[in-house]
Parts: sequence; C-alpha cells; structure tokens
Amino acid sequence: MLQRKTRRGNDGGFSLMEVMIAMLLSALVMAAALPAFIGMLKSTVTVKLDTQAKNLAQARIEQMRDLRFHIDRQNGPFLDLLDMYYTNAKAATPTSLSMGGSLLTGQYVSTASATPDQPLAPYFRVITASVAGTAGFTQTIYTQFLAPDGSVIPASTFQDIYDSQIVGRDQPPSLMVGVTVITRWTDAGHVHKIRTNTRIAEGRPTPPMIQTQARAVAVDIASTAADGTTLRLQTGISSADGTQTNGSTAAGYVTGALATQTGLPPVSGLLGQFNLPSQGLVTSGDVAAQSGVGCGWFGFGHTALGHVSGDVSVGLPKIPADVDPLIPANMLTGSVTDNGGGSCGLLSYDNLYGGGLARPASDLLGALMGPAPYVGIADSGSGSAAAVAGSSYVVSNLLTATPQTSASGATAFVKRPLVLFPQTPASGGRGLVSIMLNSASVDCSSGTASRDGSLVGKYSLTMGWWGKGKNDPLARWHTATWNYNSSSFAEPTLTLGSDLWDPTTTQLGGGVLLSQLVNGATPASVNVGTTSGLRGFTDGIFSLITAPTLANESGLGYSGIKVHIGQLTCVADDQR
Repeated sequence: MLQRKTRRGNDGGFSLMEVMIAMLLSALVMAAALPAFIGMLKSTVTVKLDTQAKNLAQARIEQMRDLRFHIDRQNGPFLDLLDMYYTNAKAATPTSLSMGGSLLTGQYVSTASATPDQPLAPYFRVITASVAGTAGFTQTIYTQFLAPDGSVIPASTFQDIYDSQIVGRDQPPSLMVGVTVITRWTDAGHVHKIRTNTRIAEGRPTPPMIQTQARAVAVDIASTAADGTTLRLQTGISSADGTQTNGSTAAGYVTGALATQTGLPPVSGLLGQFNLPSQGLVTSGDVAAQSGVGCGWFGFGHTALGHVSGDVSVGLPKIPADVDPLIPANMLTGSVTDNGGGSCGLLSYDNLYGGGLARPASDLLGALMGPAPYVGIADSGSGSAAAVAGSSYVVSNLLTATPQTSASGATAFVKRPLVLFPQTPASGGRGLVSIMLNSASVDCSSGTASRDGSLVGKYSLTMGWWGKGKNDPLARWHTATWNYNSSSFAEPTLTLGSDLWDPTTTQLGGGVLLSQLVNGATPASVNVGTTSGLRGFTDGIFSLITAPTLANESGLGYSGIKVHIGQLTCVADDQR
C-alpha cells in the first residue's frame, strides 16, 4: 500500500498568495498615509521659509540700526542710514546703490494711501529684487520721517529740499524714522509675505565736539566822546572758529583795521570773512589809508590780508586752508603796513568828535598832554612790511590719528612804537609813553580722556616813558623790555638793564606824576582758564588808561582813553 508523503516544518517561507496579500495591504496603508506625509513635508518647508523670512526682516532692521543715523555730507563720503534708505525727497529722482551683494533701488513717494503692503506716504521706498545670500526672497523697505509724537512729517516741510547727497541740504527734517519691511517669497506657486515695523532714532552719542577758536587784536583803543558815543579803533584783527558738533564749519574774519562809532556804519581797511561750507569768502573795505576829517577821530594806514581761506573738505576744520598741522607757519592775517599812512601816520586816535573840547593848555594836565592826536604810530616812510598785525589759526588732525587733537592759536606784533600823547612838549618829541610788541603768541591744544590739553603764551614787549624816576636826578627817557614764556616761567621777566616801570613814582614836573596822565600795571601773565573756555591774554598783554582828555566829557572819567595791546585768546576743546 502506497503511503502519502506530507510536508513538515522544514519548508519555511510564505506562499505566493501570502506575499501578494501582504503587499496589497502595505500598499493600501501607504496610500492612506501618503497625503499626511506630503502635508508634513510641505508644512516643514513652509515653516522653514517663514522663519527664514522673519530672520531676513530682522537682519535688515539690525543692519539699518547699525548704521549711523546721519553724518553731514561735508564731512566726507561716509555712508549713513539716510544715504541708503532716505536718499532724497524728489519724486522724479530714483536712486540705486549696491550694498552687500544686493542692488537697492530707491524712490521717493509723496502721496499714497496706506495698504497692507505699504504705509501712508510720504516715504522713501527701497526695493531689493534679491536678498544677498538667499534665493527666492525680495524685500521692500519703507522709511518715513517721524515727529517726536510718532506722526509722519508732512512732505511740504522737506520735499524738493532735502537731499542726503548735497552739502547744505542733507540735514534731515527729524531725527527719528519709521521703518516698514515687507519680505516676500514664493512657495508652491503662492506669494507669501510678512510685514515688520520698527522705529529708529538718532540715539547714539553725539559726534565728538571739535571746538577750536582763536582771536587776535594787536591794538584796541576806546573812549567816549562828548556826545556820549563810543569811539573804538582796532588794528590787526583776526578771528578763526572751527567746529564739528553739528557738521564741520570753518569761519574766519580778518581785517587790518576797524573804526567803529555808536550809531554809524563801521569803517574798515581791507576785510575778508567766510563761514564754510555755507558762505565762501567775501571781501569788503579798502586797502588805502582811511581817516576821519583832518585825521580825527581816527586814522589808519594801508591795510593788507594774508592766507584768507578755510577748509572743511575732509570733515575737520582748518583755517587757513594751507595751515601746517605741526608748525602753523601760515595764519589768517590782517595788518597795517609801512609807508602807507599818509599825513595821519600808520595810526592816530583822539576823542574830540561830537563837540569835544580838549583840555586847555592852562590846565596842567592838558598842557602835558599836548594837542591831538592822543595816540599815534608814525609812518616809517619806506618799505611795505607789516607794521601792526594780528593772526590766527585752527587745525584738527584726522579722526584716525593717534592721539586725536585739535589746536588753535593767535599771534600779534606792533613793530613801530605806539605812542601816547605823542605831541607832549615835555619829552622832546618822544611822547609820554611808547609801546612795541616785538612778538606775541598763544597756542592751545585739546586734551583727551588721559591727557590734559595745553596752553602756551609767549611775548616780548618793549616800553619807553618820560619822566623823573624815584632815583633819577633829572627827567629822562626810560626803557624796559619784558620777556615771557608760560612754559618756562610763571611771570614776565625784565631783561638786564631795563628800567623799573612805576608811573606812581615818576614825576613830570609841576608836582604831576606820570600815573595822573597814564597808568597801567606791568605786562600780564597768560590766563590758563579751562580747556573748554577762553584762554590766553583776554584783556591784552599790556593795558593802559589815560586821564580824561576832554574839558566837556559826557560823564566823570568817560573821556579817558583805554589802550590794550596784544589781545590774544584761544580755545581747543576736542572731546574725542
């Protein structure tokens, strides 16, 4: 009998039918899960793109915040926030700028309604078709000038005026802007966008103040006439002023001589002035000698100017434009020159204007004064060199220099004797008192957080006077010369052989002392002051005052003549 052979467990595996059924079940499960899987992938991509867009918008805002809000155009080609994102306020002038691999195209829009895609105009719109370092993203940046209360500043206040690229027109109408950044991208054929808003204000510390000033007046004479008017004659005037606090400026004023009288226009020699960058050099006055009728109440000779210029092109003030930053040999100079005074000399002054009556010869003081003029400088009659001059300068080194310093200074000289009461009969034609300022200067430099600023004042002054000194047997002509250098000694020193100036013990005869006609202390030491204040010889190196010269003065003592020699000051407060 035949027996059936049966399969045992040693034939492992699935039958074809089992495999097919398993595959069918798997396909059904996968088909059901596929939409969810695809949706999950899409959601991941969307979230990634959305996050990337937010990051790009935030990066744009941070990049804008990292820029200086505004730098004056005159300070150089420095790129600030407004250069890029509010270039101008001219609707017909689109702009373009390449920045970090992106091309920024800008356009001012004066009128437009607010929509989800844009704020209310006016605004400056910047579009970048591609954001550097990414693909598929674009940005539109809207920038608006805002008032302190957050309202948009009307276009009428700055349209067609403001332009960040033009010196003198680049001052923004406000120091706060509203910024709207629209970031767009395309995903699965659909355009997506996010809107980000912020405000940016000029919140950084103000730029370092670079205040450097200097002024020189070689001779300053003043008195009051019988009618109460003030009569003032100055020679060798030079003033230089440089700042950078609100953008670099360089202002200069210089003239050889200036006569001013209350209620009347001034009379000047050749005069130059400028105020960069807004006002270039303007000249006026006359080089020729000038005087009142018959040399009264004033007279001065031929005037000249030197190095009348300034510069702010590198963002720092310089006066003159060719000033040497180390040794300022070139200075803004006004002078009265030799051989140009005519009949009135290089300088003459009295106060007989307005019905003034000179003290009569019967008056002992009047007799010693002699006739007008009461102050004068005789002409040399030859050459054409400066006889009386004042000069000034300002300069700052570059922002990249170490150390960063600004400096200013002034000089003056009076090479011909300035004589008080030149026609006194007592001295044989020498006058009562004469002064020559051989040389004088002040120089100020700024300090830093770790270094104080400096001030150095120097001069050499020679004086002569008539009279009988305390130890003199007879009246004679005295001379004295003082030298001073504040970096070496604190007080002026008399040179060997000089006489001692003491008008209170010098006799003129008839029991009259020199101090009764002319009085003054010894020459001054420099006024150190503070690094942010006026320093130098603020009241002059040497000052004198005369007795009243009028018999009919407007007030007791008003007709005394005040003379200041060498008013030199400077300030250099850099604060960088």
